[in-house]
Amino acid sequence: MTDRYFLVESDRAGLRVALVEGRRLLAIEIDNAAHPTRVGSVSAARVVRTVQGVGTIVRLEDGTELLLDRGGTAPPAGEEILIQVTRAARGAKLGGATRDIALSGRGVIHLRRGSGAKASKRLEADQEKWATLAALVDGKPDGWIFRRNALRVGVADLTREIGTLTIEGQRRDIAAPDAFRRVATDYAADPPERILAAGLAARRAVERWCRAFAPGLESHIELVPPGLFDLYDLNDAIAALAEPRVALPGGGSLVIEPTEALTAIDVNGGPEANPLTANLTAAREIGRQLRLRHIGGIVVIDFISMSRPRDKDQVMETLRATVADDPAQTYIVPMSALGLVEMTRERRGPGLEF
Repeated sequence: MTDRYFLVESDRAGLRVALVEGRRLLAIEIDNAAHPTRVGSVSAARVVRTVQGVGTIVRLEDGTELLLDRGGTAPPAGEEILIQVTRAARGAKLGGATRDIALSGRGVIHLRRGSGAKASKRLEADQEKWATLAALVDGKPDGWIFRRNALRVGVADLTREIGTLTIEGQRRDIAAPDAFRRVATDYAADPPERILAAGLAARRAVERWCRAFAPGLESHIELVPPGLFDLYDLNDAIAALAEPRVALPGGGSLVIEPTEALTAIDVNGGPEANPLTANLTAAREIGRQLRLRHIGGIVVIDFISMSRPRDKDQVMETLRATVADDPAQTYIVPMSALGLVEMTRERRGPGLEF
């Protein structure tokens, strides 16, 4: 079995959490102590104004303004409402907020303004299994969505998770989830062999989450000395995520250029690369880079031109396969005649803070 670890390290700079499989970095979350994130937090906000064609702007207690996601009737100016921060400010764009508060666990999402039990479109459960899951939230307040990984979590941990989210859902103020909770929520349905924690804050974050959501994983925690990320050669891998160019096996590369409107990815083949081989290699890596770099919104990929339809189909199948396990929702449009592929990826959590 391939070693699958959570590496959690804290120091004065903040908290860093990585998912590593066979020493290959698969996911990374960073809490920068100098710039704490608000994404995912819940608090009261005052409605400032509604701008035609833009939307409703709300203001937090400290003066931060956010753009309220559209949907329903705009609340009047001056009204106090409960919101959840959905995205950080980016360039000239305001950060985002929603009134549809959602609190996520590994297997379930608690919807504060919802009702009843629903299943994710990606959850594969027969009638009997679905009845077992739905019974877990019978009589619980608000709404619940069972995620695609719900059946992997186990009834005991699901019950604990539902209880924790029920309590959180009754609170008016909820802090943003820390880096460990963000990684564990999306990737701990398949339990890691080990959870290595270096530093006091790292230990507290891991133990706090396990007690609240997954007591069955407490036995996986191992306390280790500082220098964990150096030991696994992760610092260079993280630094590389700030660079636009990604080297690929065979001499090819990806060039990833985020803008305020979209992210462009250019595929370059090696000096003697076969276009199909280069594109397949790129497609396998693109899904990983989207997750590692926390890329969301519209993505346009410029693959190397191919003449045969079957080659194009093979590249598209590979791209779809590489994003199939992405915790974020993705949607891919068929390849155009120019070799361009458009896709969207759900924005999740804060951006990557180096």
